[in-house]
Amino acid sequence: MPRHCEGEQSETNKPKEAEAFPDPIGRRRPEHPRQTYRKKREDERAANDPHPAGAVTSRHEANLSASAFQIWTGQSNSASSFEVVTKAPPAESDLLTLAFSIHSNPGAYALLLGAGVSVSSGIPTAWGVLVDLTSRLALLEGMEPEDSIAWYEENFGEPVRYETLLKRLAPTKLERQRLLKSYFEPPTDGSATSSRGPTAAHRAIARLVKAGSVRVVMTLNFDRLVERALRDEGVEPVVISSAADVQGMAPLHTIEACVIHLHGDYLNPSSMLNTEEELHTYGESTARLLQRVLEDYGLVIGGWSSRYDPALRAAIAAHYSTRFTLFWLEPGVASDLASDLLALKKGVLVATHADSGFGRLADAVSALGRRSSRHPLSVPVAIETAKRDLSGEQVSIALHDALANELAALRENPDFHLPDYQSDEQYGGYAEMVTRITDATRVPAALIATLAYWGNPATDAWWLRELQRFAVSARGGGLTKLLNLRMVAGSVLYMAAGVGASAGRRYDLLSKLLTLRRDTAHGEEHDLLADVLEAKTERMDVRAVLWPILSDVIGSGNEPLEQAWQEFEVLRAASLVTSAPLFAALEHDLTIARGHLDTADEVFRAAQAGSGAVEAARKNRASAWENAGKASGRLAQLVGHVRPHVLVQDVRGDKGYLSPIAARLARDLRSEGSLHPVAAGGLTRDPDAYANALDAVSLAWGMVGRDLAWSRVRERVGVVPSEVWLDTGLTPDEIPNQVGSVTTDTPRDTRSE
Repeated sequence: MPRHCEGEQSETNKPKEAEAFPDPIGRRRPEHPRQTYRKKREDERAANDPHPAGAVTSRHEANLSASAFQIWTGQSNSASSFEVVTKAPPAESDLLTLAFSIHSNPGAYALLLGAGVSVSSGIPTAWGVLVDLTSRLALLEGMEPEDSIAWYEENFGEPVRYETLLKRLAPTKLERQRLLKSYFEPPTDGSATSSRGPTAAHRAIARLVKAGSVRVVMTLNFDRLVERALRDEGVEPVVISSAADVQGMAPLHTIEACVIHLHGDYLNPSSMLNTEEELHTYGESTARLLQRVLEDYGLVIGGWSSRYDPALRAAIAAHYSTRFTLFWLEPGVASDLASDLLALKKGVLVATHADSGFGRLADAVSALGRRSSRHPLSVPVAIETAKRDLSGEQVSIALHDALANELAALRENPDFHLPDYQSDEQYGGYAEMVTRITDATRVPAALIATLAYWGNPATDAWWLRELQRFAVSARGGGLTKLLNLRMVAGSVLYMAAGVGASAGRRYDLLSKLLTLRRDTAHGEEHDLLADVLEAKTERMDVRAVLWPILSDVIGSGNEPLEQAWQEFEVLRAASLVTSAPLFAALEHDLTIARGHLDTADEVFRAAQAGSGAVEAARKNRASAWENAGKASGRLAQLVGHVRPHVLVQDVRGDKGYLSPIAARLARDLRSEGSLHPVAAGGLTRDPDAYANALDAVSLAWGMVGRDLAWSRVRERVGVVPSEVWLDTGLTPDEIPNQVGSVTTDTPRDTRSE
């Protein structure tokens, strides 16, 4: 019988198993007649079905989703019975458990790969190759039978086998290898529609081997995609594909990367096993090697349905040790035979495809290695996976779905749907509720920050509108802080997006974020999210929550993150200033006042050169200076009364403090105009007006910083510092692991009275 990719098959399609080789589980199964050619072709079409392997195919199977497996039982020949599969926990949790085990025990797990791992590469199944080869042979004989396999066995009086079949088509060893290469390797003329290259699963497995996390890979496939993926990672494996290879190999534990072809490979046609009779037993040396692996290593299975491999099932049942948990990656409902093995070995069924499952596993092991963690951390795993998915040529559907699932779960957080908003005591207190919400927000915040930094307008659409859903209060009456709990999560998500976009210099995204408004109860857009989602609320400092997450996302040290955080706070404040109803009038007054000041300054300098009355020009300039200062002060009053995480410096001696970030942005915006990224990204259509708003932010925060600095003298703490953080009132030297001063070349004001 042919081997197929993982997936459900009906009971009538199961191969007959010889009485001399009983099912190791002991389940009694009826014997079935040989399949017809039509049924084999149906199996071939199923193996190449574009729908995911294991997709539901009947009304009964439709009730067994990949994420919620029902409990079903199977009877053995003995009087006892057992549960085959219990309701599985989420795949992500199982993968994290496996990742932690592999990270904690490098090299302790071996992999077993079936046809499902290679199916997306475009390489045909083993049975498909046999059908095609027999069809070619029949064509050479001038025949075109409907069932080429039956024709071969009737015409030549022997079961179809790769070795004898290939000898009839290609007499020499070199010719046989070249014939098989046409099925398993990409054509040199580029005519194939598929690359026939390593899949995402192969690439992830290669990363695990390169890292030393996995050393033994057993494959049931004839292709050499595992080897190709390993060599692409700079790893040269020891390949075992025949009895001679087994006899000549070094001790297994001394080999850094070993690939074992249990059913042979196409470069050695005499080793290839595929038919029902061939898969009933292994050669003595191969059986011993398999037993050694099963006794000494844990096992991770992927892409294998177990239906057509009785010898392998028997070996696992007899020899696999339960010292390590057996993990089986299967996207759909496991076959009965697979379920029996899982129950016997107390294994875990992980509801995932090979490509995504091995990919997330490799990401998780990598993240654990970087963090030297004692337990699996979902946040770094989420970031690692998102980065990998975004690095591909095509947008990852898996990443989109992962983010959608995380946000959906966050929306259903019980703290957002309280039966009573009158008191927080029954829920553990407000502080405890905020802690629960921030914990639930970390993973979606990590994904959004990664997408904001590495993504594009297409991926922005996945989550931008979602922010609005976390910027509204719960309906009803009660304590305001309880009604606004959803906005606690919204504040974290909004800052994650803003700082991520700023770090990635994605000013087009910043423009969307800073103009995004929340919906009212009547469906109308009203307040700006930048105004209602504060970076610091009661019982929560968003920076404390996000800093480690953003450090993983940006990954360039503390200073770039510090700069990005401050830039977003500055742009956020400036955008709120420009959206104020009085901004246009006040900014116009400031522009006029500065124009008068420039004119008065020119007259004064001309008078000093001897062309006018100096004293009158001095008084006129002083009056213009005062008027410009008042206009600046009135515009600065539009800046909200907040103390964000922004550093201010005394850049003009004792006369005032400014935000270096805001001052630099204002200066560059005036210099570059519409070419500046802030303007080019759509944040403003009037660079000069926006620069004035930035000046207002710098002035307002500078006054706050001046008060914080001089309060030390009043409180007799010490000298007046030249720079101070607004959110803490501390100097950079007083904050451990904090970037010191932010360098700036903002010029000191040289005008004199």
